Amino acid sequence: MKIAEWYKRNMDRFLDGPEWFQILHQEPRKGRYRATTPAFLAWILAWLWRLFTIPALLAILPVTILLLYSSVSLESPVRIAAMALLVIAATDFIVGWLFRPKLKIARRAPERIRAGSKFQISYQITNLRKIPAWDLELDAYLIKKGLKITDTAAVSTLNGRQQTSLHASGIAERRGIYRLFSPMADSMFPLSLTKWSFRNREGASLIKVYPAFTQLNNLLLPSGSRFQREGLSRVSKVGESTDFYGCRDYRDGDDPRHIYWSGSARRGSLVVKEFQTEYLSRVALILDTYVPRQRWHWLKYHSDNRYAENFEAALSLASAITDYLTRDEYVVDIFAAGNRVHHFKTGRHLAGFDTILDILAGLEHNPQSQLHELPDVVLDEISEIGSALLILLSWDDDRAQLVTRLREAGTELKVILLDPCGSFPDFIHPVNSKDIISGRVREL
Repeated sequence: MKIAEWYKRNMDRFLDGPEWFQILHQEPRKGRYRATTPAFLAWILAWLWRLFTIPALLAILPVTILLLYSSVSLESPVRIAAMALLVIAATDFIVGWLFRPKLKIARRAPERIRAGSKFQISYQITNLRKIPAWDLELDAYLIKKGLKITDTAAVSTLNGRQQTSLHASGIAERRGIYRLFSPMADSMFPLSLTKWSFRNREGASLIKVYPAFTQLNNLLLPSGSRFQREGLSRVSKVGESTDFYGCRDYRDGDDPRHIYWSGSARRGSLVVKEFQTEYLSRVALILDTYVPRQRWHWLKYHSDNRYAENFEAALSLASAITDYLTRDEYVVDIFAAGNRVHHFKTGRHLAGFDTILDILAGLEHNPQSQLHELPDVVLDEISEIGSALLILLSWDDDRAQLVTRLREAGTELKVILLDPCGSFPDFIHPVNSKDIISGRVREL
């Protein structure tokens, strides 16, 4: 049994690919079968990248041909050049091994970044050896496309037992959740042909890039937003759902815990504090996550990026709406319909706006249109809230069916449709996705 678990764990790690070499399409598995050949090639490329510099990688093929030719023609002058190259490579390898770095690396990366913004990663490195470390470069590995390191942290010389601070800068080009491999430093000393790396076993971190959005100045909500006495206890579970109202004289049956002792001492008689129940207003926000699959067209495999761009614009709009409502002390229930319904709830203590941004950062689109198949339990919960904002990426019979079901359940709706084409009902509010991305949508 232990052998089977060990095999499964290591096979999963093998098929997921190397974390320090996140090449295109080498994404973590999601329960679907994937051939071992791409993963095997990814591991080979990753170790070549980790052991050799780019000039060395470019020289591998011609040097190999030169060595093969010199082994066939023993009397050729090329053999001398081949032996010289071998001596250079061996010298670089041996000297690099003797001066290989041994470091302590502390990395501080931002936890949350806005899409399209620049960021900085700070390092504090300590040379644990008595001899210097030369030509150090930190975290020179490939990250998943969307998070770009523009300036890598590097230092030419770090003396023995010395400590220094370095900085790397980058830009978050695309929304998503990115995993940074544990901190690693590469030394290319002496001839910049091979790399001798040192990494901390711990210290891997996540960078969450949330959708870029522009704050709304005004949002007209659908009538039907309900105030709920129990809203706070269901959302927060911290403290009491009451606010201080005032003081009055003590009456028989009052809770002794509410006696205002300092006020009672000043008056010479018992005084109690009065509280009033706190009411919270809740609004549901329903997101359409359907983006069609890629298709073949004229013998060329391509995707219609319009739906993907609309999905990103919808997430930006959802972020702006959530920001506006939370600033107005609303409790927002976000429903994202995909293979299953994701339900997220903002609150003043348990889950704030930052948590919603983290969720939207990792939210993925759904290749199947299942918005009209929302379970009755979800519809009942939305109807209890009273009002809902519905963000749609397209308008068809499935979306019309969802609107009908929500209205029959007694929910007041405001339907927002991105980049509408064709005819649509009068109650729909059309919004241009390019206006959302450019920040021109300030009112809804």
